[in-house]
Amino acid sequence: MGRCLLPTSIIASFGAMLLALPVIRWLHLQHLVGCPFRALTGIPCPTCGYSRAFDLVQAGHWSAALQFQPFVLAIVALSGVAAIWAAISIWKKQPLALPRSLVGGIWALLAMSWVWNLYHHL
Repeated sequence: MGRCLLPTSIIASFGAMLLALPVIRWLHLQHLVGCPFRALTGIPCPTCGYSRAFDLVQAGHWSAALQFQPFVLAIVALSGVAAIWAAISIWKKQPLALPRSLVGGIWALLAMSWVWNLYHHL
């Protein structure tokens, strides 16, 4: 089974993004900032709508989240698997090497999500 090694810079960038996420989310919920990709291009990004869908999932409104963004639960599940895989790699003191199928699955879901967003003009 092939592995996809992630450089330290990508992992560090992802970690920095996770640390900034609460601030970005707060700004988004206060309607102080929107999607920068959409602001620059006029079209929705692959993850447009995920903040609202995650809020619906956290509130227990699963069907509303799926109607709003049908890929949200799959992205949450695959991201959880990737996080567990990363934790195990760190615990075993091994380089972070995610299975190519997992990385490919996440990319495929993001591509399908973008098609959904473009079709529904989120």
